[in-house]
Amino acid sequence: MFGATLAAFASSALAYSGTVQGACRNDYKRFCSAHAIDDPGLRRCMDKAGQSLSRHCVAALINSGEVTKTRATQRWGHSFD
Repeated sequence: MFGATLAAFASSALAYSGTVQGACRNDYKRFCSAHAIDDPGLRRCMDKAGQSLSRHCVAALINSGEVTKTRATQRWGHSFD
């Protein structure tokens, strides 16, 4: 179920690596578990929670190409030096 939920969060319907699923599992449960996998609000929820997402999750999203490093640093306030 989590993989499908994460796919709903993503801008495309591509399959996600186990790394992204594992890295973001707790963040999804903590911030956005009220959203069903087919809920269009899930992506907005994860974006809104961006500042609070774990560094591990954000790094996985950047490495997978789902989020740009610029967005993670400028909008969400994460630093990756």
